[in-house]
Amino acid sequence: MSEFDIEHLKYLFEPRSVAVIGASRNRKAWGHVILKNIINYGFEGKVYPVNPKADNLLGLKCYPDIRNVPGDVDVAIIAVPAKIVPRVMKACVEKGVKVAVVITAGFSEIGSEGRELEKEVVRIAKKGNIRIVGPNCMGLFVAKSKFDPAFTTIAPKPGNIAFISQSGAFAGTMMYWATMRGIGFSAAISVGNQADLELSDYLMYLADDDTTKVTIAYIEGVKDGRKFMRALEYYTSKKPLVVMKLGRTSSGAKAASSHTAAMTGRDELYDVVFKKYGVIRVYEFDDMFNIARAFANLPLPKGDRVGVVSAGGGWCVEASDALESLGLKLPPLPEHVIRKMDEILPPFWNRRNPMDLVATIDPEPFKTATELLMKEDHFDILMLLGYGNFGRISNLPFIIPKEDAVAKEIADLVKKYKKPLVAVNVFGKEFSNVRVFEENGVPVYLSIEKAAKVVKALADYAHYLKSVQEGESSK
Repeated sequence: MSEFDIEHLKYLFEPRSVAVIGASRNRKAWGHVILKNIINYGFEGKVYPVNPKADNLLGLKCYPDIRNVPGDVDVAIIAVPAKIVPRVMKACVEKGVKVAVVITAGFSEIGSEGRELEKEVVRIAKKGNIRIVGPNCMGLFVAKSKFDPAFTTIAPKPGNIAFISQSGAFAGTMMYWATMRGIGFSAAISVGNQADLELSDYLMYLADDDTTKVTIAYIEGVKDGRKFMRALEYYTSKKPLVVMKLGRTSSGAKAASSHTAAMTGRDELYDVVFKKYGVIRVYEFDDMFNIARAFANLPLPKGDRVGVVSAGGGWCVEASDALESLGLKLPPLPEHVIRKMDEILPPFWNRRNPMDLVATIDPEPFKTATELLMKEDHFDILMLLGYGNFGRISNLPFIIPKEDAVAKEIADLVKKYKKPLVAVNVFGKEFSNVRVFEENGVPVYLSIEKAAKVVKALADYAHYLKSVQEGESSK
């Protein structure tokens, strides 16, 4: 097998047939939930439940053994007790299965006995050229294949963000959290113990997956550091990667080892590697999704110079602190921009960047200011603070329709000028203009601090990608 077995990964992400070994009548059982999810999400390939004690499950003919299945099987989902998995894997080898997703826990994460059992399963699989996802995982989801063999209770929304997680429970919880907020996924993979296929393998596939624009990953450690770096180099030369790497402390590292048998390593080494390959590292899950939403929807900036348009002076101060503390630049306003804004704002506006629009209730100056900065070559990224609040907080409901209409016009400027714009509104989707922005590709955040981290991530990855491209052109 090659170091990165893309052929087998295509079977996993684009299967024509799947067998669920351990399919069950028990509605609480993994085998029941996974089979139900596959059916309900509309998988268009063949589905074969395998259970020697059932004739039919959820309207499908059931088979006593995978070897009794009449057709080819690309993917086998294995949800049986750990001690039975070697026997099941031998049957999969005889059947010619391409990829086995081992949901079952009780392997290397529990100690030496489980580690030996895991090695046995891998040995059997390798003899039959089967690649393994897991064990000790919660399955996966692939939007383009309508394939959802995962132990979750909510159907993910299709999108262009891929999610790789070393923690099954974290993956399930975050998928639910994100789906409830309208965030869509191209794919999600719970990697488990990574006894065979690793994080690196999935990254290599996703790098060339047309449905994925950005990948987020929760990791506790990697099995093969050199392979991981080769995968990072390839992936980040094409797409952004946002990583939440835990196990930073000695206690965290011990917890990671007992959780998924992760090899954590020195945390500072991860920082060096991430910086070298342009990986965006975060420490909180909402930052991971905040940044991913921006990469999924916005063009990359050409630099790190930020223009800020604000509804009030206090936000200007907060934005200045947040952006400059992250090393981002706030260029002064050009004279012609000041002259233009002088025509439509009161004489006491601040005439600087960040721009304080002095609590004007008219939405039009926000659009004018935003477009003026979009046109300027020395602004790379824009932030819009507190837009669209006055109709509600000042009890002026007649303004709201115009605020929403102008929000759409402001969002259209991103496409027109091909510059990223992020917005901040503490009220979130409670306010209709926020929904208008997000429906039209402008991410809105609940705090300036969070938005500033997003701006920093956009600028850092754009800088990394530019350095990679310049290096390639000089070869």
